Order: sequence, then C-alpha cells, then structure tokens
Amino acid sequence: MSWLIGILLAGAGVVAGWFVPRDQLGYTILQFVVLLLAILLISVVILYFPRLRSIFTQPSTKKSD
Repeated sequence: MSWLIGILLAGAGVVAGWFVPRDQLGYTILQFVVLLLAILLISVVILYFPRLRSIFTQPSTKKSD
C-alpha cells in the first residue's frame, strides 16, 4: 500500500512543481492538495465507472422513421 501512496505523491510533486519551486515553504502544502484532488478524482471515476459504462454501451432504443 505504501508504494501506491509513493507513486501518487511523486505525481503530485510533479504537478506541484509546475506552480511552486520545490524549496519554497508552500510546496508541501500544494503537493498535499494536489494529492487529495487526485484521490478524489480516482475515487469518483471508480465509483461512477459502472454507470458510465452502461450509459455508453447500451444500444440505442430510438426508432428511425
């Protein structure tokens, strides 16, 4: 489990590095915020994936005239 957190923190560090230099005081805070947003996005995708898949894979029920 710790390797997953490490990967997410590394990705958040890259994104935070685009906006704040690594040696600045707010870097760690911004990295944490980016990490929380990434976890939120991943959770929402996992939660709604079955519903989205069923919406996009249902055959169309429209009748063409």
